Amino acid sequence: MRGIKLSELIDVRILQRMQDAFSEFTGMAALITDEKGVPVTKNSGFTHLCIQLIRKCEKGRKRCAECDRMGAIHTYENGTPTVYTCHTGLTDFAAPIMVEEHMIGCVIGGQVRTQPLDEAHERKVARELGIDEETYLAASREIHIVKEEHIMRAAKFLTELATVLSDMAYQNYIALQNSTKLEKISRSQTNRMVDIYTNMENTLSLWIESAKLSLANNDPKAMAGAMEMLIKNGNEILAAFGNTVEYVKMTDNDLSLKETSYNLRQIINDAIKKQRNAIKNRRNRVRINTSDEMSVCFFGDMGRLKQLMSMIITIGNSFTKDGIIEINAWSEKVDYADMIGMEVRTNKSELQQSSITALNKYMQHANMNLLICTEEDEKSLFILRMLVEQLSGRIVFEAAKDGVTVTRVIVPQLEMK
Repeated sequence: MRGIKLSELIDVRILQRMQDAFSEFTGMAALITDEKGVPVTKNSGFTHLCIQLIRKCEKGRKRCAECDRMGAIHTYENGTPTVYTCHTGLTDFAAPIMVEEHMIGCVIGGQVRTQPLDEAHERKVARELGIDEETYLAASREIHIVKEEHIMRAAKFLTELATVLSDMAYQNYIALQNSTKLEKISRSQTNRMVDIYTNMENTLSLWIESAKLSLANNDPKAMAGAMEMLIKNGNEILAAFGNTVEYVKMTDNDLSLKETSYNLRQIINDAIKKQRNAIKNRRNRVRINTSDEMSVCFFGDMGRLKQLMSMIITIGNSFTKDGIIEINAWSEKVDYADMIGMEVRTNKSELQQSSITALNKYMQHANMNLLICTEEDEKSLFILRMLVEQLSGRIVFEAAKDGVTVTRVIVPQLEMK
């Protein structure tokens, strides 16, 4: 939230229109300020006393700003509309504009009286502010006396207005943060592609030299080892390259589906093979369970489904070590389509409940601020969310009993008869 201003999240023209509407409806003064009490909008319905006398002098302006700010803070701390008496004796009310528990501004209203004019008090305030007493007193007599119940209704209305503005600011804040993070990730794509190419070049050069040496020494065992190293590193490079290309396609709005017939069991097996080395490195074991009633062949975007299966296996593998990765698949007829369920369950999970909650919120709202992860993980989660969205599916993360974490994806596909 550091450095983010209210005017950067909501257009000042919108703030002004909503403020003007409030003032016109209630017949009371209104103003929207930043978190420091500095006005963001032009005043609406201000009294002559306040705008032409009190806020014209430096001492009065500072006192007003502090009153406005403290009123909004009090509202935030107590969770109720704050009605208070300002430094001159007028009745005001305030409500804060919040984003993620930070006050970025406040809406204030009022400049009315609840009691008859106290001339001695008015003269005292005029002297303190250095304003001519008679001029001040004449302007004070123009202030309306308003019943307390009317003030409370206006204060409640003001609080509801502040809540609406807070919601607007929050949504725009999330969009701004996501845009900033995606822009940062996008800028890294060129470097990422160069790194992949360099890695690929080094791997091939190393393999070629190893193969030449093996052939020169007529060593089939060394040749087989060199081939295994090429396959291992090549799969890792292709996976990274594929994720980068997929990210670029998504950010360029290349969302066209490429549908064909496929075997779901084969997709699962291919995804496991693709992640075999990563699973082995974390000393995990894999179990596959597929429903006997499930069809063998379906029609849909096989490429995206295969990538989706690979990604949730990768996620499951990252959740546990020296454990078991259980992959379940099933299908259920719903109207014209079949809902395919793919589930990865991992025991000995290292994931905390707070992280599971954050993952689910991200998948629902795409709020990257909910996640604490590396840039590469952000990109992978972005791709995962987009894949599920493109396939018209849904994804959920769950914490089951005995340290088991579940990643479940359900997508509609067509059964091939």
